[in-house]
Amino acid sequence: MTLSETEKAGCTNLLQGLPSNELFSLAETVTKKQVGFGRSKTEAVKAIVSFSNSAEELLNRQKINKDVLFKYLVSNDVTPSVNSKKTDLIGEVILLWKKKSQAYKPSASPETYLKTGLSSGNHQTSLNLTQHNLHAEKHTIVNYAPTINYVVNNQYNTVNVGVGASAAPSNHELLTLGQKFTQWFFDSLNSHNPIKGVPPKDFGPQHFYNEAQLMLLMFSPQETREKCSGQQAVSDRFLDFVTKEHLLFSPSDHPDGMMVDMSPHGLVVVLVCGTVHRENQCVGFFDQMFGLIKDPQFNSNYKIKISKMKLHATHLTSMPKLTDRTHEELQDLAVIPQ
Repeated sequence: MTLSETEKAGCTNLLQGLPSNELFSLAETVTKKQVGFGRSKTEAVKAIVSFSNSAEELLNRQKINKDVLFKYLVSNDVTPSVNSKKTDLIGEVILLWKKKSQAYKPSASPETYLKTGLSSGNHQTSLNLTQHNLHAEKHTIVNYAPTINYVVNNQYNTVNVGVGASAAPSNHELLTLGQKFTQWFFDSLNSHNPIKGVPPKDFGPQHFYNEAQLMLLMFSPQETREKCSGQQAVSDRFLDFVTKEHLLFSPSDHPDGMMVDMSPHGLVVVLVCGTVHRENQCVGFFDQMFGLIKDPQFNSNYKIKISKMKLHATHLTSMPKLTDRTHEELQDLAVIPQ
């Protein structure tokens, strides 16, 4: 039995999330040390995929533990139960790949794919999750546009924040700006985590205004508050998350995970949520607000003026969504005490 192209792509994506030492160890086990990969993660992944007889065989490997599978499913908008067994999670991954393959027919019943991809005894649990996900795909996002108030440099700002793709067409450029900004911010920040094994990208005080502010609220489970002022202090605090606490941030790339708009005074407000990881474990989620203003001395690029982040250390049962927050919660996320 060989892996389908969809399974190869899925396995490659999943394996790329493993720490280097775990990946190299797995490659040696799968290939029985018959293939050299020069300590290259790319070559190690290729070797593992090539020497695996089936997706099920690979996913059942000891190095592919529950946390790896859970993180992969959450990143693909599948919401497994935190109490799922490893066999349940493997079934969900296989089903996900079957749905992505060209052979998947949406008109067919979920049972068809459950029977081809899951072992006996797991059908009922996985079927319930699958039906839930199929209904979720049909869910229509409500045009939810709260009014957020900001005080920056003693100036009062009011912004009507639209939800992702449901925002008005005139906000399309702002939505694109918000998406590109969050992708750049978290990619650059995460690159400083040593577990990534990549050269650190440009991230530092030069991306913040001199008077930048950061408010942190951490719930684990007791509430802890921190406040940083000044471009160096704010930049250093963000870097501490990845260099000292070894956290990785995965922002949502879906419409209900982001809100963005601009005030009459030029303040671009970006609200975003996502998951937080340490090594291969999902440890919680975050909600964050950024206030961005163009800097004419920075080639008219945007710099970060203000930010507020809420970190929740908890077990996730679904991907976080801003559309699940109340107006009061969004308002609280946006307000920075003076």
